[in-house]
Amino acid sequence: MAALAACAGADLSVSVGTLPVMVLEAARPDGDAVSRAEETARAETAGRVLSHADKLRLESLKYATRPEAETYVAIMRTFTGGISGLLSDQSAAEVRQRLIAEHGIELDLDTVDIRLSTLVELGNLARSPRESEARSIKEYLQHRARYQLTQRGEAVHRMVEDLLQRTEAAQEVSSEMLGGILAGLRELGRIDPATLVDVAPDDLARRIATMFAQFERLVDSTRDFYTYLSEVLRRFDLNPDEFKAYKNLLIDYLHRFVEEVGLHMPQIGDEIRSLQPKVAAMVDRANAGQRLVGLDGTRARRDRGLDVADWPSLAAWFLGEPGREADAVQVRGLATQAMNALLSNLRRIVADGAGERSRHRELITLARWFAEADDATAHALWAAAFGLYPARHLSFRADREGVPVPPTTSWWRGPAADVPVTLRNHGDRAVRGRVAKPPDYSVAKRRRLEERAASERRRLAALAELARWDGGRLSDDARGALLGLYGNALLAAGGPLADGGETSARAENGLRVVVRRAPGRHTVISSPQGTLELVDLDLWVEAADADVGEDTSGEIRAEGDR
Repeated sequence: MAALAACAGADLSVSVGTLPVMVLEAARPDGDAVSRAEETARAETAGRVLSHADKLRLESLKYATRPEAETYVAIMRTFTGGISGLLSDQSAAEVRQRLIAEHGIELDLDTVDIRLSTLVELGNLARSPRESEARSIKEYLQHRARYQLTQRGEAVHRMVEDLLQRTEAAQEVSSEMLGGILAGLRELGRIDPATLVDVAPDDLARRIATMFAQFERLVDSTRDFYTYLSEVLRRFDLNPDEFKAYKNLLIDYLHRFVEEVGLHMPQIGDEIRSLQPKVAAMVDRANAGQRLVGLDGTRARRDRGLDVADWPSLAAWFLGEPGREADAVQVRGLATQAMNALLSNLRRIVADGAGERSRHRELITLARWFAEADDATAHALWAAAFGLYPARHLSFRADREGVPVPPTTSWWRGPAADVPVTLRNHGDRAVRGRVAKPPDYSVAKRRRLEERAASERRRLAALAELARWDGGRLSDDARGALLGLYGNALLAAGGPLADGGETSARAENGLRVVVRRAPGRHTVISSPQGTLELVDLDLWVEAADADVGEDTSGEIRAEGDR
């Protein structure tokens, strides 16, 4: 069934890939459609970094980043723990027993089966085709599915284990490999093309693979060393003792490595140039004989160096390429940059604390104190280190004077409290500086009192003018006082006046304003601000001891119907 599915998938891919071209050719015999389809395909694939197959391969890394990564890693270790596990298959029950025995992880059988099925979907495991014998239905349900490791899953888990075991400590550069690489190139260079057929293929493959293994070790260790060095040199918290240690690291060790690279690079470069014309022939001879053939009919991949495509990387590292200098030259340039960074740290230390400084060491120490403290000590340490006290910050009023904030107002929408700068930035509650003098409002208060007295004098003068009013022109202040009493009189009536009805209002000096409903009569009040006409109303002013119907203020200007 698997072979039929593979064949069907292969035929389907061919038919789907050629069908659009055939249809377009039938529709456009001139061939423009074919070129247009090719251009479209190139445009879709241009700039693509990962193919669909690459994305599927990267799915195998997801198990190490899931929330249940601990159990997934433990399950993968049951399949990769020993060489015997690579060709074996296990059921969910067997994996569960090994998790308990080897890792102390207890999971129910259904959860283990779900984890295994997920690993199958990601490509780390595959279902085993081996049939299992069962003496009961329960045993069949538990052992019906068996799982085995895939090639991709083994490679991914090996990288995961390497990452988990990697430390951030310094690692030496394998500079001793330079001598081995030079010796290996010279040994290969002594092989004459005429006598190449007399060299055993396995012996030649061993020499090439050994030389490339040394080259890979050199490149990997150099990369790790410079990565560690960059993390050290970008720190700003190096004390004099650490600076002395890193100074020895750079000046002594790195300088010696750069000198070895400079010593061997010309010789290795000459050997690579002389060996390049013979590389293809030597690789063919090393691959002669019986070799492993894959299921697709192609030869299995061998060690680095036994393929012609592996040799340009060796030449690029020591000789470079057109438009790109050799990696060995760049290694020497990076050493110069490291020296400059070391001098920058030296200037910072000599500057006695001036300039930028990292607090890496203090934060590490504080984190260790938190880790070792109990609950109460951690709270006290938190308050002392960051000044973040509990709810005592509520003692600062956030509401404005005269505009209190209701207690039901949310803190999220309420106004912010004005916390002192020393408390907010430094956690210091002490009051700094001298106590400021209270503001002197005596001048403003005296000015307000004078303004109030002047306003009161104007109001009394306006009432006195109204007491003498004979219906003529009024001042603006007297007109305002009259309209105020008029409004109070209408308010006292509590509603519209009936014909002949009247109302009145009295001022504090005894002055009285009377308003009477008189259809056909109008009262006109004139002032500098304008003229006011009261329709169907009579209005007059009288003293406090006068009767309502008696006019003691003189005749008010009233007119009949118009």
